[in-house]
Amino acid sequence: MLQIALITALVLLFITSIAIAARSRKNSHNVQINRLHGAQLPKGSWSLPWIGESFTLYRQGPSKFYSQRIASYGRTFRTHVMGRPTIATSTPEATRFVLATEQKSFAVFYPPSISSLISYPPSVSQEMKARMMKTTRDSMRSELLRDKIAAADRITRWVLSSWDKQPFVVTFQETQKLAFHVVFDFATGMTPSPETMQMMDDYSYIVKGIGTSMQFNVLGTSYHMALQKKQQILEAFLRIVKRRRLQKSKEKCQLDIMMEVENDNGEKISDDQLQFQLYGMMFAGSHSSAVLFLWLVKFLGDNQQILQQVKAEQDTIRRRKISPEDPLSWMDIVNMPFTSTVIQETLRLANVVSFITREATEDINYEGVLIPKGWLVQLGIGSFHLSPEYHKDPLKFDPSRFQAPAKPTAFSPYGTGPTMCPGRELVKIEALVFLHYLVTTYSWESIRSKNGIDYWPNPIVKGGLPIKVSKLMT
Repeated sequence: MLQIALITALVLLFITSIAIAARSRKNSHNVQINRLHGAQLPKGSWSLPWIGESFTLYRQGPSKFYSQRIASYGRTFRTHVMGRPTIATSTPEATRFVLATEQKSFAVFYPPSISSLISYPPSVSQEMKARMMKTTRDSMRSELLRDKIAAADRITRWVLSSWDKQPFVVTFQETQKLAFHVVFDFATGMTPSPETMQMMDDYSYIVKGIGTSMQFNVLGTSYHMALQKKQQILEAFLRIVKRRRLQKSKEKCQLDIMMEVENDNGEKISDDQLQFQLYGMMFAGSHSSAVLFLWLVKFLGDNQQILQQVKAEQDTIRRRKISPEDPLSWMDIVNMPFTSTVIQETLRLANVVSFITREATEDINYEGVLIPKGWLVQLGIGSFHLSPEYHKDPLKFDPSRFQAPAKPTAFSPYGTGPTMCPGRELVKIEALVFLHYLVTTYSWESIRSKNGIDYWPNPIVKGGLPIKVSKLMT
């Protein structure tokens, strides 16, 4: 009887807490609605207290989550995800508005558990962050990346060289190796080595920790392991920084450039700050690129006619080389127009980044929609990438849609405005070099006839897309 009474009391307590939370949220929301004249919260659902619809988003994936709610509430709706009330919107216009006014009205947001894995420590000032970001953006201009083609060429050949010696290849493992080492070379000037391979392995645990649905710092969990690996990588980067200060190289890398950055007082960036800058570059520059390369293999393998068009373009470039060992040049990269459209279409259809999240730093009235201060705004760029409102036959893999310049408002894989991803040109070069050697060296087929998708932290083919490769006759 005592056990029954205890269970009943706990159930009543739980129900009461839900009712109180729901009532307080309702009252709070009513207050929010009256903050700005004429602005109202959009329609939507809060679902469970605190948890909201987070589990639904995680389970369904962004595409289904958005499409169901758009059908019920329209392209702008309210929800509750990541423990916060949220305005979700999936129009190019709203995306442009939020990202263009970010410095005034919005701030970058990550859940605390993810922020602890990828954010700068408090010791790095906003001024220094801005200076390092500007330095990175300046060095990522296409004309300054020409010298990096040779490194991308060398690393791509290294990764692909062993494919035909294996019974099968797990594509995502290989594209991670490629993307990690290209960015690592750009950032530090280091070539592949046992040291870089160990760091890549440690980094994979961080990605796994970010992607898990339950982020508790408990021994044995992916998140706990990710925190440990983060510290190991930071220590490794600190060793690299100290070593680079002592061993200058004729060829400057991004680390050399950042070492010269000064604040308003003429103080240069410290070694501790540099290690976090390198860590951030690796996170921002390698994982999403590896995901893109995975989907390039997937979509080309599934669309043989398009693959043959890519191969014809790349064979023409290869035939111009005096020797098979001659690396690609900047002129070669420029002469890959069709392959470039394949990359754009892959970015649109795969949606490597499905949405962007920001936090409102003030009350905002956006075309009659109230965005209260402290709420999240989730920009569903993947939703309008896959909408017939913006793209004809959107679920079809059709690179020809990009033979005419894409409307930037309806195609935003790297964001838009002043915060657009600074590494987009480097990613394009990596992808073009990778596709050149892939299609001129191998043919491939997927081992599994059906594959699902793991959506977190970025959408990848389940199992990493294992493929069987065959070397082409030259």
